[in-house]
Amino acid sequence: MSIVFPFDRPANYTEMLNKIGIFTFLTAFGLTWVVSQSLPAVAGFLNSQHLTVEIYSLHVPVLYAAPAVLIALVARIIRLHDRVSDLFRIRARFETYRVLIPLCGSVGIPVDIPLRNKLGSQRKSVMDRTFYAYASWDDPRVSKHLTLAAADLWTWYWILLEFIVLLAIAAAVLIVGRAYAVASLALIALFLATLLFSTSYGVCGKRVDQQIEEIVADAQRADALRMEFSEIRSSP
Repeated sequence: MSIVFPFDRPANYTEMLNKIGIFTFLTAFGLTWVVSQSLPAVAGFLNSQHLTVEIYSLHVPVLYAAPAVLIALVARIIRLHDRVSDLFRIRARFETYRVLIPLCGSVGIPVDIPLRNKLGSQRKSVMDRTFYAYASWDDPRVSKHLTLAAADLWTWYWILLEFIVLLAIAAAVLIVGRAYAVASLALIALFLATLLFSTSYGVCGKRVDQQIEEIVADAQRADALRMEFSEIRSSP
């Protein structure tokens, strides 16, 4: 694992995924404990095995850790945050309306409906040709500090998203198990986490605004972007 301390700022995409995985594991472990304390049948099963494992210097029963390990592993393999983002078009909307359209405006390219549709349908390739050409992980042509700060902010954004997904699942399990009092608390926490997630969307947008300002501050970069967007506009 590239990243050791959970609060370190990731320096590359792999470290970002590892950091998300660490917090997803901790979330799953904590929610497993909450569910076990609320549902005696679950507690009885999890306490049936007395073998322990060490997690961050703490010795915990293996059956408490096993679900968390499995959940974190599956979430890491399928990239849970990406799947949820695809389902609700979180990244697609952000990259279209908070990155590409403002980037067009910053170099004097008006965005009409046909161009907006092209930006949306060709979003991934356009991002690679324009924004990520100057603000990529590996070789940013703008401030590396700004690029890594933005990436760290997105890492926390995806951590929160996976937390929301797991919290929703835990709330559903508690409701099915008729632990209504704890389920109510879980639903309140879910509402607050979702509210924070919605607010974080705008915070990420402001960070991108700073990156765009730095990208177009260079006349040559602005000219290159103008040519790229003009080519996209004229493409069939």
